[in-house]
Amino acid sequence: MNLTRLLRRTVPVAAGCALALTLSMTPASANSGWWSSYYGGAKGYFTADGDKTTACDVKTDGYLALVQIITIRGSLLYRVADTFNDGKCTSRNASYFDLQEGATYQISVCVVKTGGTPRRCHAHDFTA
Repeated sequence: MNLTRLLRRTVPVAAGCALALTLSMTPASANSGWWSSYYGGAKGYFTADGDKTTACDVKTDGYLALVQIITIRGSLLYRVADTFNDGKCTSRNASYFDLQEGATYQISVCVVKTGGTPRRCHAHDFTA
């Protein structure tokens, strides 16, 4: 059998199988990606694996990093603060909240002074 003829028959079948496999695979979890507060100072991340939320204070400017997970209707579910003000991150597993898979939430990344009101918040939607 001619090699060209063989390739014409097998390549489309292999490509179809690869496409079917790719389409049948669903992601195990969703992540928010990294987001920052307005003007920097704080960044935050949510990963659905264990419902882990991370807050990072990225400037030693007297502010702390605060990451809030909020329902799409605006109800606060929980907060994670990085209280060390040292450029490192603080993470918390919040699996007891167990965000509903496929539901839309907001991650709000802010800076805050101890005892103060969150400032420079930047919110983004994500699907858990």
